Amino acid sequence: MEALGYASMAEIPLIVVNVQRGGPSTGLPTSVEQSDLMQAIYGSHGDSPRIVLAPKDVEDCFYIALEAGKLAKKYSCPVIILSDQALSSRIEAFEEPDLDKHWVEPTLDLSTRPEGFKPYPLDSITQHAPPGSKMAGGKYPVSTGLEHDEMGHPSGSPKMHTLMTNKRRNKLVQLSKELPLPEIHGDQTGDVLVIGWGSTYGPIKESVDRLRTEGHKAGAMHLRHLHPMPDGLDGLFKKFKHVVCVEMNDSGLYGYGQLATLLRASLADPRIQSVCKTDGLAFRIREIVTGVEKIMAA
Repeated sequence: MEALGYASMAEIPLIVVNVQRGGPSTGLPTSVEQSDLMQAIYGSHGDSPRIVLAPKDVEDCFYIALEAGKLAKKYSCPVIILSDQALSSRIEAFEEPDLDKHWVEPTLDLSTRPEGFKPYPLDSITQHAPPGSKMAGGKYPVSTGLEHDEMGHPSGSPKMHTLMTNKRRNKLVQLSKELPLPEIHGDQTGDVLVIGWGSTYGPIKESVDRLRTEGHKAGAMHLRHLHPMPDGLDGLFKKFKHVVCVEMNDSGLYGYGQLATLLRASLADPRIQSVCKTDGLAFRIREIVTGVEKIMAA
């Protein structure tokens, strides 16, 4: 947590891979769970914005790692990849990636930065100069865990702390507006929209197919970008009578899983309900179908 907070304050690109399993503590070390979402988004000392992604299958683990690298560099912040035990121990066949297409040879731009160069400008996203870059103005920036001004020099100014906090938040607000809305599998409007993330992708998709054969108008939506989420999800939710989040974590003190809690908090939509489990096993199709039908019948 301390390292993530430092990377957020210093705005340093950082990628963390979290393979979730049953917790807390050593918990169920060889069983699956999706209980680290809140920790990934909010776990830190102080406000510490970061990006959180979740792959849907083994193939996506490869491509989401590429995306994480690009996002970390573009937005100069930590990116957490939330995998889970069901993905980490799974074998899947998929088309071999074109490595020549994706390979990028890293180069350092050590050119002299112009006078007035500021790595932390308040009006744009931070872009650091590599260590060793010359500064034409003779004033060198600093990377620190302390709050700082636009040069990175420590500052205890209340106004500067407010401005920098806004800066670190707003770059992710900008990202949310750039993310594409997820596609809906099945019916585009109707009785129920079933939402999931991570390794629940396959079971949810098949469950929605089963619900449709039973006469329900149902759609499935997989969230790959968990923080920030794409802007405009509320427009998709309005097309369905019920919205159900299927996730492998506890319903908690308030009766909702972690993703459902986040969605209810951000959208203030009481139709968002949960189907949760914490037995360390992947969802069975019948478990999802029964849980969703119970919510629709309530």
